[in-house]
Amino acid sequence: MFKKLLSLSLVLFLINCGGGGGGGTDDDSGGGTGPSNEAPVAIFTGSPTSGPAPLTVTFASSSSNTTLHQWDFENDGSLDASGQVVGFTYQNAGTYSVSLTATGPGGSNVNTKTDYITVEPTAPTANFSTASEDEVAGIVPHMVNFTNLSTLYNSTLWDFGDGNTSTEENPSHTYESSGDFDVSLTVTGDGGSTSEVKTAFITVDDLQTPAFVLDPKYTTTSAGTDISIDIKVIGVTGLSAAQATLSYGGLTYVSTTAGDFLEGNNAPLLTTSHNPGINRLVVYTASLSSDKPSADGDGVIATVTFTVDSNSTLVWGEDNPGAGAGGAGNYMLDVNGQAITFNGKDNAYIFVE
Repeated sequence: MFKKLLSLSLVLFLINCGGGGGGGTDDDSGGGTGPSNEAPVAIFTGSPTSGPAPLTVTFASSSSNTTLHQWDFENDGSLDASGQVVGFTYQNAGTYSVSLTATGPGGSNVNTKTDYITVEPTAPTANFSTASEDEVAGIVPHMVNFTNLSTLYNSTLWDFGDGNTSTEENPSHTYESSGDFDVSLTVTGDGGSTSEVKTAFITVDDLQTPAFVLDPKYTTTSAGTDISIDIKVIGVTGLSAAQATLSYGGLTYVSTTAGDFLEGNNAPLLTTSHNPGINRLVVYTASLSSDKPSADGDGVIATVTFTVDSNSTLVWGEDNPGAGAGGAGNYMLDVNGQAITFNGKDNAYIFVE
């Protein structure tokens, strides 16, 4: 009986002393794994923190005691995103402060990093072309209209490769000598300068003679104005007759007069055939002088007058050389009753302001 009482007293003593194992306290301050009520601490990093626009930054929160991560990427008081790891793209150059609000059972904590992200201006891109594909090649003198295709720039500097430059947006330039020309464009913007160089971009050849040309080659005028274009022969010796065919658009034909290249002691013969339905003009002229054929070199065989309606290119008709004086071909250069070979033709261009 004494042993039973002793055992019961020992059990009661052990219970009163807590010897049966801990169950924790109501505030989770003892053993166990429940959530903490400590105040959160907002901690974060971003990467990268600088670069050209558009700049995409990944932000990561390593905040403690936190269940909600709220981001303000421009520190303007607006919630931009929630999450422990988030991304944001800055589209515009500038310096940005970033704010993270960490919230948990123990309250909230805000961490603001002032001027944390630096977004640099994007460098400009330089690119250009000609207004039309056929402008990359031509005969002296050769005008090229350049088109600026660059982006993010404030100023331009063109180098046409023949010693001439321009700061115009979309310049026109006339090459007065033959050769292959490198063209470069440098554009400058908030993000610096960038250059584009195109090697041997423009090819200009000398006119091969004997040849037909139209003079002036380039005319700038206004709609409704009459202009006169000379039909010239270049590099011809002993010419007695010539025939040329022209096609056009944006012009209204007015008249044709004889030039002085075949004029001697008599005015030259001049006949024309004009078809307004297809805008086609055929000019034939021949010397009627006893002191011809003796013309040597370059000269005007006829002058054609048009009224300008719009931008136009006055072009030579299809190649179909004639067989001699009075031949039926589109072109003919006659020396001593025989058609000689001509090696070049050059068009005329009319621009309306």
